[in-house]
Amino acid sequence: MKSTSYSNLFTAAAVVSFPFTSASTPSNKFSNRCSGLLQSFHPDQQTSVLVAEFLPKGSNFTNPSNHPSCAGGWLGSSILSDICRLRLNVTTSSTSGVIMEIWMPANWEQKGKRFSMTGNGGLGGCIAFDDLNFISSQGFATAGHNNGHDGDTGVPFFNRPEVVKDFAYRALLTATKVGKKAVKQLYSQSHRKSYFLGCSSGGRQGLKAAQDFPEEYDGIIAGAAGNNWNNLMSSFSYYWKFAAGGNNPPVLTAEQWAAWRDEALNQCDGIDGVRDLVIEDPRKCKLRPESKLCAPGKNWASDRCFTTAQVTFIRKLYEPFYGNNGTFLFPGFGPGDETLTSLWFATTAPQFTVDWYRYALLNDETWTVEANFNLDAVDNANRIDPYNISTLKDLSKLKASGHKLLTYHGLGDGLLTSETSDRYYESVVRMMGLPSAQLDEFYRYFPISGLSHCSLGNGAWYIGAANQYVAAPATTTDPEGSVLTSMVKWVEQGIPPERITGRGFTTDGKLASTKDHCKWPLRNTYLGGNSNKRNSWGCS
Repeated sequence: MKSTSYSNLFTAAAVVSFPFTSASTPSNKFSNRCSGLLQSFHPDQQTSVLVAEFLPKGSNFTNPSNHPSCAGGWLGSSILSDICRLRLNVTTSSTSGVIMEIWMPANWEQKGKRFSMTGNGGLGGCIAFDDLNFISSQGFATAGHNNGHDGDTGVPFFNRPEVVKDFAYRALLTATKVGKKAVKQLYSQSHRKSYFLGCSSGGRQGLKAAQDFPEEYDGIIAGAAGNNWNNLMSSFSYYWKFAAGGNNPPVLTAEQWAAWRDEALNQCDGIDGVRDLVIEDPRKCKLRPESKLCAPGKNWASDRCFTTAQVTFIRKLYEPFYGNNGTFLFPGFGPGDETLTSLWFATTAPQFTVDWYRYALLNDETWTVEANFNLDAVDNANRIDPYNISTLKDLSKLKASGHKLLTYHGLGDGLLTSETSDRYYESVVRMMGLPSAQLDEFYRYFPISGLSHCSLGNGAWYIGAANQYVAAPATTTDPEGSVLTSMVKWVEQGIPPERITGRGFTTDGKLASTKDHCKWPLRNTYLGGNSNKRNSWGCS
């Protein structure tokens, strides 16, 4: 199984069809209109144009960010369609601003006149250029932004609350409004429908939009959402400090993490009735790490077994994070991709927690997990909750707007357990007093078995979602049944998705499996036959 690098954790007109073709070479008129934006686009005094250029299909592009943590934001693919690229600097306060990009395809009018906003990952300072590239190739005028600072780091938050405000929500809202103005300027007409696609931190951005400003998007797609943000940040260090005991040296070696992943699959893969390297429903998986305990006189080197301390640590990984007075704060890790989970357990404390506490919450550069992290610190983080970044509200505004939200989460996510998305869905049921049949009108949630964190995995993980295009085979298009085509159909044709189709690939990029993933609260059920075939699975 491929894995995600640490720096990237939080890395359709009336007829819905996305053939993998570009427009014919645009006229000089389109190219000239594009370059003319350098002088003609002046939406307000806060916005300045940095770049306005026409990029033909097949041309090369280099990520303009100099921050090393953003190196993964562009992985070397050539431009997939003829586009007008616009790069802007938008001032959000006297001490903050947003860098944004808008990629506007030459065939926009023929493809449905759609606008799309992408999300960010991690601590959110890297533009998702791979998503800009692919989504614009499908005919969407597509925008992205740096969330108010450069790099996947919280250092720019230090003593700059306006930058934190951008990160929490304002950069997204600002970039969306400016992006729509740029689209109108280039094409001399407004967009017809507007969409959002994001995963991880981008998923939290999608939920924030759905909760607070749903009028901006007709359809929002939010994956593996990092909401309950403060407790999420705290949970990384809780497990590092209290479950792993400060973790110096690491509790498990890389070889041992891989062995435990294989054991977890061995214990739970067959629960669904077929062994396919996918834990179909991790909620049914009750792991027993004691099965790997060394007998007296045995050890890892000779017997591939674990010490009592290691077994105790593994058990704690899957147990919830409780705070003062036994208050539930965050679920434990999910089974199935433990080598990805291991990224939180290096010899140093998880940097996301360190940065969040030091620079966003406390403005104290001396703060450390080792000396200062405890349950009182967690309570304080929740009291501060800058700009309501916890993102735990209901969806009353979304319901009133008539717009749509589709969430999904990989059931093999070893970084951010899918239980967080289960819990958010059920919290909305309780807060709004609406059963699933009524939530279905505007909010649907799809657990995706075999999907790791946002992309990749052992199963039918490719669902046409954010952060997936660059990891899929080069010939992959946005196929029927993906989250994007499904959302467009829901918004524009009134056809709500009952299932989301996923696809898995061999190591050489050939289609290996297809599965229709069920809408919560239904579960994928094995019916028999070849488990790689979609008709071998149902919902129950």
